[in-house]
Amino acid sequence: MFGDPLVSYQKIRVILEHAKETDSLPELIKKVGESPAFLYGKSKKILIRRQRKQYIDRCVKLGLLNDNYQLTDLGHEALENFDGIMARIIFNLKVNGKNFKEVLYQALANIDIPIVERIKEKLDELNYELPVQQLRNYLNILAKSGILQKNRKYTYTLAKLDVKDFEAILRAKFDTMEKDPTGTVWFEQYKEDILKHYSLTPTQFDELFAELKKRRPGLISLQRARTKSWFKLREV
Repeated sequence: MFGDPLVSYQKIRVILEHAKETDSLPELIKKVGESPAFLYGKSKKILIRRQRKQYIDRCVKLGLLNDNYQLTDLGHEALENFDGIMARIIFNLKVNGKNFKEVLYQALANIDIPIVERIKEKLDELNYELPVQQLRNYLNILAKSGILQKNRKYTYTLAKLDVKDFEAILRAKFDTMEKDPTGTVWFEQYKEDILKHYSLTPTQFDELFAELKKRRPGLISLQRARTKSWFKLREV
């Protein structure tokens, strides 16, 4: 898988759009070669020839095309909701039984400056070994899909969260926090760390936290003292 060319967000989209109109691999190869996404160089006039089939084969491995190079059900879904489906595919890619989403959230919970190289180091520690170019490819696709934000300093932060994502973040951070003998953490510090590592605003955090408490009231234990609050995630 990792020896394949790094197929970009735009190349995948072009391949799927042409796959719905073609009946054979040769025809698909010819069609995608007519797209600017498969041209390179300053003049954008040099056609990527030999690798076109490899890019198409990558879409087969991602489950978007079948072995006959026709759109799968997932491929048809992607034509209707490209960003959402691409994010789902990448987040669910597994190494050593772990989803990319799971280890990415754990990595972001423990990195001050989330550049590609720092994220890779943390993924290696979590036994999710991924070539750095492949990791950069995944992160860039997620950024194009609106899930991550690629910042000027080439750092990656979360751009969009739902309540389910927020719960995963709470768990990732809670697992790494130093706890007292009762298994609780100081909530104010816990919240501050999440805001810092995931680039959330206090308002975003408060809204997601309130919604999660409403949906899963048995999950969160929050005890307020005179000067501090203590927090614990329950197993439910």
